[in-house]
Amino acid sequence: MSQLMEHVQQLADTIGPRPATTDAEAQAAEYIEGVFRERGLEVERQEFECPRTYAWAYVIYHSLTLGAAVLSRWLGWPAFVLALVAAVLLWMDLDTRWGLSNLMPKGPSQNIIARHIPRARRNERIQRVVVVAHYDSAKSCLAFSPGMVKNFSLTFALLKWTTFLTPVVIFISALPWTKAWRPWSWYATLAVAAYLLVPLLINVHRELFMSAVDGANDNASGIAALLGAMELTVPEAEAEPSRYTNDLPIRRNVEAAVEADVVLEDALLSYTPIAPTEEELRRPALGSFGDLDWDDDGPAKPAGGQVTFDLGGDDWDALAPDSPQPTASAAPVASTPASERAEKHGLRDWLGVGKGFDVRHEGKRIGHWDNLNDDDEDEDGFGLKGGTAGETAAFDDPGFAAGEAARIRHRVTSGVDRALVEKEVWFVATGAEEVGTCGMQAFLSAYEDDLRDAVIINLDNVGTGAVAWVTSEGMARRYHCDRRLASLAKRVVREEEMPIRGRAYRGLSTDATPALARGFRAMSVMAFDINGRLPNWHWKTDTSDAVSPENLDLAAAFVTKLIRDL
Repeated sequence: MSQLMEHVQQLADTIGPRPATTDAEAQAAEYIEGVFRERGLEVERQEFECPRTYAWAYVIYHSLTLGAAVLSRWLGWPAFVLALVAAVLLWMDLDTRWGLSNLMPKGPSQNIIARHIPRARRNERIQRVVVVAHYDSAKSCLAFSPGMVKNFSLTFALLKWTTFLTPVVIFISALPWTKAWRPWSWYATLAVAAYLLVPLLINVHRELFMSAVDGANDNASGIAALLGAMELTVPEAEAEPSRYTNDLPIRRNVEAAVEADVVLEDALLSYTPIAPTEEELRRPALGSFGDLDWDDDGPAKPAGGQVTFDLGGDDWDALAPDSPQPTASAAPVASTPASERAEKHGLRDWLGVGKGFDVRHEGKRIGHWDNLNDDDEDEDGFGLKGGTAGETAAFDDPGFAAGEAARIRHRVTSGVDRALVEKEVWFVATGAEEVGTCGMQAFLSAYEDDLRDAVIINLDNVGTGAVAWVTSEGMARRYHCDRRLASLAKRVVREEEMPIRGRAYRGLSTDATPALARGFRAMSVMAFDINGRLPNWHWKTDTSDAVSPENLDLAAAFVTKLIRDL
């Protein structure tokens, strides 16, 4: 069994139904938080209050509209105002704005926010991506039964339009020049509003007699795909030490570094001791110059004075700072002339000079820095002498630098997808989505400024059916997904040959709906059956045995490719 299916079973089978504001929802949040922490991510728990259900608010909307239709025969204008208020509040609720749902009894819920934040270079702007999925499950109702759900788009459209048309019909009936139409205009008003008896009774039955579903596809599958994208995006905790810990890096020997394939070709590893040796402690502070060591038994070096060494010609003077002297008990060391030590350690080769080189004479002959590269006056043919003397043919080659950079970049980045791991990715598991996208609204409200330049990808119902990106969604009005994300999705599917396509979604709101309604850049990823519906949607058949592991892997891989190419 795949790891992603284990997440689905843990949420849907072990924990079971997870209605908003319940202990089961909180238990699911703790499980997801534990998975995030095991990956080494920063985790935040955002707590908020939300309604326990949306159904009673819709019962009130339908009751107000029906009451206004009945009242319109005697009190035309008050009935019109009442019906208009109900229609406006319903529209705002469907558009994930303020509605009567906000006045319903509330309970505690929470979002689990995990962040992968790479190290940013100076003045570097890192792309921020937010991957979202809700973990609560819905309470079933008759509208989602197999016999009725196939007509859900039609029945939901009737619910909206009868609510919006009722105040219009009442307004026309209340006009003075339509008195002759009465009571027929009143009958027409009742006929328009009568359909609302159906959703009213369904919602009452839902709250009194129905229970929550396991929610394997809706939306344990979305959480599993989110966790799969996290595993593909975020390096293992051991592979990349967190910058928020005080743990020191492990020091390994040469053989271990070579075996790990982290050593550049032709590289020479040189390790320095962690603590100075006794010999280093007995040396002066300015104990070496390149590979040239000072004499431990030489004459005492005056503090702040000058120390000289012979380089085959006149002495070079170097100003030495105050430094401790060798201890009196130090054993004498045989003295070696400075010129011999220079030959031994290759200092002449490093500087590109030969024996008898007179620095004062050469300085007077050159006269100016601009003459250092004058090949006509350079007798030894080495050109500039500044520690890089030697043949410069390779450096004169325009392709040398690019080739060396490419070689080093390949060695350093082999096995690491920098385009992926250097994205700042937030993984957000939202609660209380099934009672009106409350978790997502709380998240957007708290982090509005941080999300203005971010891209939001929502995962919902991806476990069964054909995976697709959603081109448009929304209950009150249609919102098109972010154009850049849609274009990127098309390119990823084409290049990776994924069986994914774009399609419109005409169901209830997802966590991407409030983001789109507030002007954020967002897109949903969902899966549909052959008829364009969500399989087992809000019904008791939404169990883990109906979830496809291949769908989870495909959705996780698709989201990962989107993150990489952003």
